[in-house]
Amino acid sequence: AAVLRSATIPDWIDEFPLLRDLTIDQKDVSLLDRRQFATRFFFDNDFDRAQNKDFCGALVDSSKSFRARRTRIRPQIAPETLVLNVRRGDYYEVPEFFARFGLDIHSHVAGAVELVRQAGRPVDDVLVVSDDVDWCRRELTSVLGDIRTLEGRSSPFDDLAALSSATTLILANSTFSYWGSYLASSFDDEHLAIAPSHHEIAADGSLISPMFDPSWPRTEYSPLRGATG
Repeated sequence: AAVLRSATIPDWIDEFPLLRDLTIDQKDVSLLDRRQFATRFFFDNDFDRAQNKDFCGALVDSSKSFRARRTRIRPQIAPETLVLNVRRGDYYEVPEFFARFGLDIHSHVAGAVELVRQAGRPVDDVLVVSDDVDWCRRELTSVLGDIRTLEGRSSPFDDLAALSSATTLILANSTFSYWGSYLASSFDDEHLAIAPSHHEIAADGSLISPMFDPSWPRTEYSPLRGATG
């Protein structure tokens, strides 16, 4: 099966040429071709750990650009650096998405930092990777203390390179985060990722986390705090 290319896919294909063989342009799909709408893929069901690691290796091997990004960014991330990914944007700006994906970010981050401490890892040097670093500086310093952000950032692929370079990573409920951890664990056997309690909230109120690696410790679920999370 191939993934139908959307308007955002070409950037990813340019960065990771391997994806070219795994996608198909919309103009090449006829009205009568079979389609299956799928946004959820389940760890240890649709793919296992070995397959995931092999795919991550092949993906990075296909990208001279991404390898160069990692080489450039890795000096900013020591083995003792705690990397935090925070997803804001449409999750908190669009009511429909907020109902499905909104997290109490403050509680999640505080709980994740405690889990990192319990794992015996340092929390003194924190690098925040986010689509809203101003919000993070304003809202999360009470939990994290001083934070750093990426220097010389020019693309979301720089963000992904940073996540993939983390020995210790706090995840957002975002597939971007998950792939950062998948890539990081393919490079570093000591990689530890702390996940939120869920990826999204279904219409019936159940918590869904299909792509979570079973090895990821999770923070506790907390009710959302107001319309801005």
